[in-house]
Amino acid sequence: MTPQSRPEVIDPLAAEYVLGTLRGPARRRFEKWRTSSPLIQERCRFWEEHLMQLAKGLRPIQPPAHVWQGIRARLNLSRAEPRRRGRAFAIAAGILLVAGVSALLYWRSVEPGHLSEVATISASSGVPVWQVEVYRASGRLIVHVGQLPTRASNRDYELWALPAGGAPVSLGVLPVAGTSQRALTAAQQQAIAKAAQIAVTLEPLGGSPTGQPTTTPIFVAPLRVVS
Repeated sequence: MTPQSRPEVIDPLAAEYVLGTLRGPARRRFEKWRTSSPLIQERCRFWEEHLMQLAKGLRPIQPPAHVWQGIRARLNLSRAEPRRRGRAFAIAAGILLVAGVSALLYWRSVEPGHLSEVATISASSGVPVWQVEVYRASGRLIVHVGQLPTRASNRDYELWALPAGGAPVSLGVLPVAGTSQRALTAAQQQAIAKAAQIAVTLEPLGGSPTGQPTTTPIFVAPLRVVS
């Protein structure tokens, strides 16, 4: 089984891969899939850019004294072993930093803030296909998947903002299951601020290679401001 057969697992695997928590055979297998899948490449690039931006805002935090005392006790360090103690402290500090960064990144990723715009993309029968939520304050986009129409295995759905008087701006490839959350670029946020509608096109895997729609939109929906 590959991620292509279960698209809903691609984003979590890509995030773990970028964070470094995907290891061993699983990491090597994912690296092999990445070389042959434009979609996996795109999701890895997204998480690389997103997580690095969050990490830039982190500030060093001095752990409480009892944390160091607990580490020292668990490692059986004695006063006669200053070098070993220093090395152990460095390792422990590294572990704490990784854990803290991971927790902070996860917290920020799941707390989008106040909902500002929403769009429901529905089929002609009225059945919801996607619900798109925009959180301007945090610059995030959340997409909930409903009942998708059938598509070819070598195609992806791509979401577009339609700013008034301007060209469509891609908001990324749409998920085909579950819920997807992503950070918006400055250009995407500006396009959404000027848009009264969003659209969906069917594109090659990984999204349009030109940066503009290559097919006629199959869905167009109003983008409503949430009071």
